[in-house]
Amino acid sequence: MTDKNKKENKTLGQRVKWMRKTKGWSQTDLANKCGITYQNIQNVEKGRVQMPQYIQSLATALETTIEYLIKGEVEPNVVRLPETYSLVSLSSPIMPDKNVEYYVVKINKEDQLFLPDNAEKVSKVQRIFISHIT
Repeated sequence: MTDKNKKENKTLGQRVKWMRKTKGWSQTDLANKCGITYQNIQNVEKGRVQMPQYIQSLATALETTIEYLIKGEVEPNVVRLPETYSLVSLSSPIMPDKNVEYYVVKINKEDQLFLPDNAEKVSKVQRIFISHIT
């Protein structure tokens, strides 16, 4: 966000409007994503509603945080994901290839991993990180 946008987006309504427009959405588009009417979006953007009961839906649809919408504050070094993600730490890097499918398999430590002739063991999972968005 530029300094100009920071100065102009001082209210919840201004931030919602700016974020909606940067996505190229109409008020109806945003309302449909939130499961509300476009009049609800109008009321927020015009400052008639300061704390809507659908604030979480707005934040999710706009891919931001409630904190940003309400206060204009962005948490440094925090990445918010709109869905549940599982991340893995691997023993060696993998360069993604769109022509290849990657799988994670579970095998007991004492068992041997058998692969088809055309498969290649490229890395071992070291850690698994699971994130659940509520």
